[in-house]
Amino acid sequence: MKKYLRIALRRMKRWLAEAEEQPLPKYVPFDNTHVWINSAFQRFVVDPACARRKQYLWGVLQGVALGKVLGLPRVSVIEFGVAGGAGLRALEHIAERVEEVTEVGVDVYGFDTGSGLPKPVDYRDAPNRWVGEGQFAMNRELLQQRLRTASLKLGLVDITVPEFLRAEPAPVAFVSVDLDYYSSTRSALRLFDAGHDRLLPRVVCFFDDIVGGTHSDFTGERLAISEFNASHEMRKLSPIYGLKYFLPYEVMHDWWPELFYFAHLFDHPRYNERDQIHKPMSMDIEGKEH
Repeated sequence: MKKYLRIALRRMKRWLAEAEEQPLPKYVPFDNTHVWINSAFQRFVVDPACARRKQYLWGVLQGVALGKVLGLPRVSVIEFGVAGGAGLRALEHIAERVEEVTEVGVDVYGFDTGSGLPKPVDYRDAPNRWVGEGQFAMNRELLQQRLRTASLKLGLVDITVPEFLRAEPAPVAFVSVDLDYYSSTRSALRLFDAGHDRLLPRVVCFFDDIVGGTHSDFTGERLAISEFNASHEMRKLSPIYGLKYFLPYEVMHDWWPELFYFAHLFDHPRYNERDQIHKPMSMDIEGKEH
C-alpha cells in the first residue's frame, strides 16, 4: 500500500506541476468552431469540477455553441443514467461555466430510476456485464441536497421522457447516455422523436457503453442506436468521425472522443442554416482561407 501511495503522490505532484506550467490559451472570439471550443475547453478544464467530466465539458460547449449561433436564449442538456450523481453535479457546474461565456441559459436534467438498474429484459441488455436489478442505486435525498439547479426526472425513461417533452423544455443541445441496457437506451432515444421546437437540428450525444468488454453491435447501446437508425428515415445517429484529431493535444488520446455522436435531424426546419457566424469566403494562392 505504501508503495502504491508513493507512486500516486508522485504522479499527483507531476500533474500539479504540469498544470501550473501550462499557460492559459489565448482568448479566441466566440464562434461555433473547434478553435473557439478548444480554447474555452482549455480554460475551463483547469477547474477540477469541470475536469471530472471532460467529455461533458466538450459536449456542452459544442451543443451550446450551435444554440448561440442559431440565436436561442436557452437550451437543455441531459444526463441519462445518474446513479450516485457525480456526473450530474459535474454537468450542472459545467453548464454554469458555459452560461458565463456564451450568455445562453443552460437547463440541466438528470434521468434515472432512482432505485438502480431495472431487471434486464433479455440477452440484448447484456446482463453478463451487470449485477442486475438495483445496481447503481441513488441516495436521492443526499443528491437533492447537493444539486443547485439541475432537475431530477425519476422513474423509467419510457415514462419520464414523454412527460419531460410535454413540459415544453428548451431545445436539447447535449445528451449523455449511460443507461447500460439496450432496453433503457431504446426508450431514451425516443427523445429524438420530439418536435423540432424541443431539439436542436444537430444534438451532441455521448454514449458511455459502446466500447471495450463484450459490447457489440447486437446488444446494449449499439443495438439501440442501430435500431433507431433503421426505423427513422430523416433522423439519424452518426459517430463524429475523427473527433480526436480536432481536440486539444492533451486530450486527443483520451478514451472519450471515440464515444461521441451527432443526432442529425434532417427534417428540422433549421438543419440547413449556417452553423458558424463566420465562414471562409476565399482561398489565396498559398492555400490560406479568408
